[in-house]
Amino acid sequence: MLVASVDVSGPVVVIQARTRSRDPAGCTGCGALSEWVHSRYVRHLTDATVGGRPVRIDLSVRRLYCEDPACPKVTFVSR
Repeated sequence: MLVASVDVSGPVVVIQARTRSRDPAGCTGCGALSEWVHSRYVRHLTDATVGGRPVRIDLSVRRLYCEDPACPKVTFVSR
């Protein structure tokens, strides 16, 4: 995971992060490694407070294509 920015200006500490885009990920259906990116989307995670302020992590994750034609999953999300 790479942290892109941290915003402490509001009532909530917001951390924007993303998964490493060049690392291959294992398919959750068959385990085959893939680097073929289908798309990205953002997950919003909450974490413990920092200095009495809540923390939200906006994590951009990759959805990848499984490159194994025999796999029942066409796409999967990197962990």
